[in-house]
Amino acid sequence: MRFLFKLLTPIIVLLFIALSLLLLEERRVFDIRTLAQIDPIPKTEQLIKEKKYADAHEYLSYFMEYSYVNQNPKAVTLLADIDKIRASYSYRKDKFFEGVTKGKSDEDIGKVSAIISDFLIIGDIRDLTIAGTNYANGKEVDKTIVALSSLGILASASTLYSLGATAPVKSSISVLKFGKRAGKIPPWLNKQIIRQAKISTDTKSISNIQKLLEPIHNLYEKMGLNQTLNLVKRTKNFDELKGMVKLSSRFGKKSNILLQNGGAKSLKLIKEMPNVKNANLLYASTYGSRGITAIKKMGQSKFMSRMKFTANLAKTGYKGNFNSLFTKLLNTIPTKVLFGIAFLGLFYFLYKFSFLVRRVYSSS
Repeated sequence: MRFLFKLLTPIIVLLFIALSLLLLEERRVFDIRTLAQIDPIPKTEQLIKEKKYADAHEYLSYFMEYSYVNQNPKAVTLLADIDKIRASYSYRKDKFFEGVTKGKSDEDIGKVSAIISDFLIIGDIRDLTIAGTNYANGKEVDKTIVALSSLGILASASTLYSLGATAPVKSSISVLKFGKRAGKIPPWLNKQIIRQAKISTDTKSISNIQKLLEPIHNLYEKMGLNQTLNLVKRTKNFDELKGMVKLSSRFGKKSNILLQNGGAKSLKLIKEMPNVKNANLLYASTYGSRGITAIKKMGQSKFMSRMKFTANLAKTGYKGNFNSLFTKLLNTIPTKVLFGIAFLGLFYFLYKFSFLVRRVYSSS
C-alpha cells in the first residue's frame, strides 16, 4: 500500500499541475467569470415610462427567445402589456395623425403616413414653406430638411419623367427626412446630404445622390423604416453604411439590438467572424460587449459549451460531462489557488529531483 501511494503521488500531483495550468491558460484567453447576461426588464420598463412602446417591444422581444427571460413571469407580463397598448384603436389613431402632422412617429402606422405624405410631394412643399416662414421670422432653419425637401421635389419630377425608375431615390429621401426629425441622421451623413443637395440643385439632376442613397434604399427594403434608421444612426462613414447592408442580410431585424448589446466595437468584431453561426452570435450578445469579445477569443464551440448553451453543439455524454466539470472548476476555483497548486506541484518535483540527485552523488 505504501509503495502504491508513493507511485501514485507524483501522477496525482502532475495531474493537479496540468489541470491548474489548463484552467489558468483558459482564463488568460478569456475569464468567463466576468460574464453576466443582460437583464432586459429595467431598460424595457424605462422605455415604457418614456412611452416608447415600439422600442420597448423590439428590445424585450430580442431576449424572449432565451429561457432566462421567457420563463420570467414579469417579462411575459410586460410584453403582453406592451402589445395591448400598441394594438388599441386610440393609440394607433394618434400615431397615424402624428405621422401626417409632424412627419415623425415611433410606430409603423405613423411612419407610413409620414413617408406617404413626403413621397407624394405634399411633405416637401410643407417643409419648404415652414423653412421659408422660419427664415423670414428670423428663426432657425434646418438646413438638412431644406436640402432633403429640395431633393424630394427634384426626385418627384424625375420619377414622373422616368416613369417611376427613380422612385427608390424618392423613397430614400423620405426615409432620411423622417430620420432627421427623429434625430437619427449621423453628422457625416448630414454634411453629405447638404453638399449633394447643392450639387443637385445646381445641375437640376439627382444622379449625384444615387450612390449615397443606394444603401439606404436596400436597408429600407429589407428592414423597414425603424430598423433602417437605427442602423444608419450608428454609422460614421459611407463604408460603415454599406457594412450595415451586409449585417442586415445576415441578422435581419435583430441587427439593431445585436449592435446595441454588443457596443461600439461589435460591428468590426462581427465582420471578423463570418463563420460563426448567427444563433451563437446572437446568444453571445445577451452577455453584452464582453460576450461578443468572448466568442471571438474563445471560438464558438468552446464559448457555447462554457456557457452551457448546447443546442447547437453535438456532444457525447462523456465529453459533455467533462465540459460541465471543467466549466464548474473554471467558475469556482480562485486564480490564486490555481497558481498555488501549480507552484507547490513544481516545488514537489524539484524537491524529488534534488533528492534523487543527492542519492546518486552519495552512492558514487
